[in-house]
Amino acid sequence: MFPEERRQKLISALEEHYSMSVSGLAERLGVSEATIRRDLNELQKLGVIRRTHGGALLASPRKFEPTYTDKKDRFLVQKQKIGRVAAGLVEDGETVILDAGTTTLQMVRHLKEKKNITVITNALSIIEEMEANEELDLVVIGGRLRFSTRALVGPMAEENLRNFHADKVFIAANGCTIKEGLTTPNLTEAYTKRAMVKAGSKVIAVLDHSKFGEVSLTTIAPLTEIDVIVTDDGIDKKLQKEMEQMGIEVIIAE
Repeated sequence: MFPEERRQKLISALEEHYSMSVSGLAERLGVSEATIRRDLNELQKLGVIRRTHGGALLASPRKFEPTYTDKKDRFLVQKQKIGRVAAGLVEDGETVILDAGTTTLQMVRHLKEKKNITVITNALSIIEEMEANEELDLVVIGGRLRFSTRALVGPMAEENLRNFHADKVFIAANGCTIKEGLTTPNLTEAYTKRAMVKAGSKVIAVLDHSKFGEVSLTTIAPLTEIDVIVTDDGIDKKLQKEMEQMGIEVIIAE
């Protein structure tokens, strides 16, 4: 079992029982107590859990993760606008990474109008949308398939991403706040998204207004690592100003 998978199972155990001892977690996961302690230390650094005497509990309740099907039609008009504007940031000849998400999917048909574009992605929906277009150079990140989000994730995906360098990375998230940055409910998916962020010269978050003010289980990246946010006009203007004061370019898709 890969460390990310084991840590996700550890989190699931804490969600079920709220608080568990190191020995109880070790028995449940079939690993040594030393391994559990290392995992807990890592998860505590990420802000996912809080250590207790002899055990741990979740730092905050985990929020429900909607499936791809649940999300694909939600705020569709706004996502279409965001996708068009985000695609407009891509120049001919560039290499871009497209994260799995219903908003990044909306970029694809506009990217088809570009010349000599290389698209690196872990999203089945984007692969399916692009597969018939011979004008675009498509690179698929391998990994374990998460059926709920239709994304290839995990250590294989992260290792592949370490071999790439992209001009721009377009990242999706379930939540965004000034304090917590970009967040997502699944730890394994968060690690893959972090590898994407590290692989790009410019990081662009594509988020409809419903994601702002929301916090999911674990942080993908702090806002200090985000260069541009493309969103819709439903964003809170005060929050927009705060992010702009941080040096983030906020683009409103209209």
